[in-house]
Amino acid sequence: MESMFRKMSIIGLSLLLCLSIAGVGYAQNEDSFVRAATVSKRDAVLLSALFPGLGQMTAGSKVKGVSMFLAETISLALFVNAHEDYTTKLDTYNRDKQILDSMAGLGRQSYTEANKLYMNVKRQNTKLDDLHNTRNIALAVAAGVYAYNLVDALFFTSSSTESQRAEMHRNITVQSVMVDKTPGIMISKSF
Repeated sequence: MESMFRKMSIIGLSLLLCLSIAGVGYAQNEDSFVRAATVSKRDAVLLSALFPGLGQMTAGSKVKGVSMFLAETISLALFVNAHEDYTTKLDTYNRDKQILDSMAGLGRQSYTEANKLYMNVKRQNTKLDDLHNTRNIALAVAAGVYAYNLVDALFFTSSSTESQRAEMHRNITVQSVMVDKTPGIMISKSF
């Protein structure tokens, strides 16, 4: 059951990662990324609550949105992987510890065999501690990205209509352009 959950989680997170990489490619081409419909601030917040970065991407902050999306996806993938490794190694550790305890109780085993098993159990314990820490750090990072995402969507991300109005009143504009089939950046100043 757990291995099936692990496989499904890895497949799902891999698909999300592939989609986010494709999103970066589309973000390079302004014409294919910009939607004609306007996105309200409420919609951006709801999309951000669904998954980090979605609200920012739809509101026009493509780089910020893709960055949050990737950070959340990677931290969740790391969490799932560390959790599965931890549970698998915990079973092995408990089995070996039980064998060591039974060897100590019998007193008939040789010292070298018992010492070898003790050192193995000690290494396993260290590995379990590292996996536990990795799992907790990945979960904390995922929670932090999610919280920052919501704060950003609520207070710092403007709706697409607000950002379009702000761009109309700027003196300096930056646009991506194609010059002789080569992507470039055009900076213009209006007086």
